[in-house]
Amino acid sequence: MNKKYISKIRAFNRFYTNIIGLLDTHILDSKYSLPEARIIFEIYHNPGFTASDIIELLDIDKGYLSRILKRFEKQKIISKTVSLTDKRVFMLQLTKLGEKEFLKLNTNSEHQLKRVFAHLSPLESQTLLQNMESIKTLSNKSKIALDDIKIRTYLKPGDLGFIIYRHGKLYAEEFQYGISFETYVARGIHEFYQSYNPDKERIWVCEHNGQIIGFLLLMKRENNSAQLRYFYIEKRYRGIGLGRKLMQLYMDFFHSCGYTSCYLLTADELETAASLYLNHGFELTKEIESTTFGKPVIERRYDLHVLKNKNSIKK
Repeated sequence: MNKKYISKIRAFNRFYTNIIGLLDTHILDSKYSLPEARIIFEIYHNPGFTASDIIELLDIDKGYLSRILKRFEKQKIISKTVSLTDKRVFMLQLTKLGEKEFLKLNTNSEHQLKRVFAHLSPLESQTLLQNMESIKTLSNKSKIALDDIKIRTYLKPGDLGFIIYRHGKLYAEEFQYGISFETYVARGIHEFYQSYNPDKERIWVCEHNGQIIGFLLLMKRENNSAQLRYFYIEKRYRGIGLGRKLMQLYMDFFHSCGYTSCYLLTADELETAASLYLNHGFELTKEIESTTFGKPVIERRYDLHVLKNKNSIKK
């Protein structure tokens, strides 16, 4: 990350800590510092936590934590119980007084946030939460799991425009396609919706934390044929099995509708997607050189045919 980005992140940190008062010696009109309040919070929500658990979760200095816990024990905020499995380990829990202190902190925190963000409309509040989730996701080094992704099969206002926009942006950034590609996608999306039949056609919209991160579309064509279109997944969400899942959902719907053939148009640069198509029975049937999208590419057509009277793919 370059210095310009780091400077902006630091500026945001200063802005946010100022908003919620983290620079105050004591937070939420209490006698506790931020680390002390966090420790109370974690023990309340995780009774039986150990000092090691807190160190790992909060990345706090062992000696500093030890001093805080000793003070809390002296003030009767917490109590310790020897672990049944390891006599050297003490499990932590809040006392009745500690629970009262937590509830005060929690109530004050809720009131503070309501006050700070009272001016936001419901839509602005939703946008704020989505952006906060994005910060968490991008900052988290652990990999996103497939189960974290929601897939819906109905359209919401803004979906189609967003798909056009993301195709234009992604293909420009990753493959240097020109504006002509975005207009091509726009024409295709318009064609699809003009005759959209949910019984024979389907969209799969992938979302994470309320934001669209992937898409696939099955479009009805003549002669009991279907076309696979607009298959894309945001870069951060590749490699978790989402592409395979979307292809399986596509094939399941394709067969349930009784289609006898399917095709798709793509380019030679999309090798990962091509392997998915081949694994599901598609065959490369045509290649032509083209500059349609503002650069030289090899356009490819893949076809799939279902054997008559059999639930199998012709190979």
